[in-house]
Amino acid sequence: MRRFLALFLLIGLIAYGVAYLSVVREHVIGPFTMGITHVSGWIISSFGGQVSIRDNILTIPGFSVQILDMCNGVEATIMLWAAILAFPAPWSYRLKGLAIGALSVHTLNILRIISLVYLGEYNREWFDWVHWYLWDTLIMADILIVFLIWIRLSAPVEPDREVLAD
Repeated sequence: MRRFLALFLLIGLIAYGVAYLSVVREHVIGPFTMGITHVSGWIISSFGGQVSIRDNILTIPGFSVQILDMCNGVEATIMLWAAILAFPAPWSYRLKGLAIGALSVHTLNILRIISLVYLGEYNREWFDWVHWYLWDTLIMADILIVFLIWIRLSAPVEPDREVLAD
């Protein structure tokens, strides 16, 4: 358990550090955020909604929302990936977990963005509460649930000799 926690913290700190480098933000995170914005806008328009997209801003009649760094799902994905990479499992399972986990986090985050755009048009006070409390909790719950399901489905692992010595 200590090994997992130490690796989780180390991987997470390194990944967050890399993600916050200005070159990574400019060339990876920024374009990714615009991509999430465009996918969200495409889904809204696919269901008949009127939406305009400008950079990382989604606008429907009566309300606009800007997708910022903490709202693009990258930080949540890093947290999930750190847990998966720190857990003692075969690399084939880790890679599957990374892919499925990222898909889960970003699918839920796109649903979050779309719901917040419409909620903001309807009621700004509810928008703030749902944005800051409800959706943050749901994203964290998603990370935990995906991680626990992934652990349950991953192949059995031989115990480390270190663990037996503890």
